[in-house]
Amino acid sequence: MSGTSTSSTPWNDRRIVFVGGLHRSGTALVARIVGSSPDASGLAGTGAVMDEGQRIQDISMGGLGNTSEWSFHPRAHLTEEDAKCAPDAGARLWQSWAPYWDLDRKVLVEKSPPNLTKMRYFQEIFPKSRFIVVTRHPVVQALAVRKWATPTHGRFTYGFPRLIEHWVHAHDVFAEDALHIENLLVLRYEHLMRDPAEQLGRVARFLDIELDANSVDAVGVRPGNRYAELWETGGRRQLGGRVRTHLARLGSRRGTPRADLLRDVTDAALLPRYRNVVNEHLGDRIRAHGYDLGRLDEAAPWAPAPIGAPAPLTAEA
Repeated sequence: MSGTSTSSTPWNDRRIVFVGGLHRSGTALVARIVGSSPDASGLAGTGAVMDEGQRIQDISMGGLGNTSEWSFHPRAHLTEEDAKCAPDAGARLWQSWAPYWDLDRKVLVEKSPPNLTKMRYFQEIFPKSRFIVVTRHPVVQALAVRKWATPTHGRFTYGFPRLIEHWVHAHDVFAEDALHIENLLVLRYEHLMRDPAEQLGRVARFLDIELDANSVDAVGVRPGNRYAELWETGGRRQLGGRVRTHLARLGSRRGTPRADLLRDVTDAALLPRYRNVVNEHLGDRIRAHGYDLGRLDEAAPWAPAPIGAPAPLTAEA
């Protein structure tokens, strides 16, 4: 392990837990539940979006692109070699994060989506650290990310096939890195929603902590989503009603009705085509990660295995 991890380092007697996974995959939920344990502390009061550690440090681990491209950045994937080239990284990260943790707790939680491809880096710097990765079906994750569009950028800031390709690439990198990680727990978002007691029990045992009595209730009952129907038909069954709703809101300042209207009409035409494109070019890679393009609410149990490079989408696709 790195020479930065000596008995004189303040983090040596504590256990740092890094939570990672692509945006809209459930990382914030898991980090919040772990951080609410009487044995743990999450970053709080940072002033940064979602209190993410990547946003309050100065060694450039985050901010490498939007949610459809960050894992393609050359600096998005960090390993032991990167840690060895920065012997002061541990001290600098600790100085950035420690003021926002309750240092009387034995488990300290840091959540940032890009942790997905930086586990080897953190393990080298903080040898006692543990890692929780949350995965979610790539189609659902991509559709959820698109809901972040703004009036300025509209619903097409994130190209849908590109979002899927980004998911595959990021998880390919993660799968290879996982073979080098000593203490790793992978949660499937689908399994967490189906049986929160069982999945959170795994978390408690993995971290050797007691979770808050209300942690299972914190998962909550997610409303039935329209992702499956949207993926299957482009939302055509509900298109008429949604168009009428958007038209009725065109004169108001509430929401982004023009962008929403354009998205829904275009989805009906393009999403079925995207389904064929994604299945042809990335279907095998997605299945290798335990997901099926025909079943958005299912996921195979995760197991460590090397995954090859994804098949890139062609320019025509």
